[in-house]
Amino acid sequence: MNKHCVLKTYTIKETIDKIDASQDRVALVVNDKNRIIGVVSQGDIIRALSAGRNIYSRVEGIIQSGFLYLKERNMEKAYEIFRKRKITLLPIITENFELKSVITLTDIYDYLEGKADE
Repeated sequence: MNKHCVLKTYTIKETIDKIDASQDRVALVVNDKNRIIGVVSQGDIIRALSAGRNIYSRVEGIIQSGFLYLKERNMEKAYEIFRKRKITLLPIITENFELKSVITLTDIYDYLEGKADE
């Protein structure tokens, strides 16, 4: 499984650990067929905990099913999305919502540095 992905059966604690390891402030939630069904951000977790959820609750109760993605790696489009929406991770998916790759904030920085060097 990709370092940014968790299953909907993960606990909030396991999801926090995964987010911490990837350092991208969000986890992609996949089902048992490895298709992305949503995302969980650090903000979602903070809101859930402050509303009284237990750290060992399953993450499936806080999944955000509406999420941004691209179907092809296009750094210009990705940059615009990152800039306007203030995100840190953008999945690149297949037609069946299977993860192909991700664009991270570091990728965006590298892209911008490359454009500055042109």
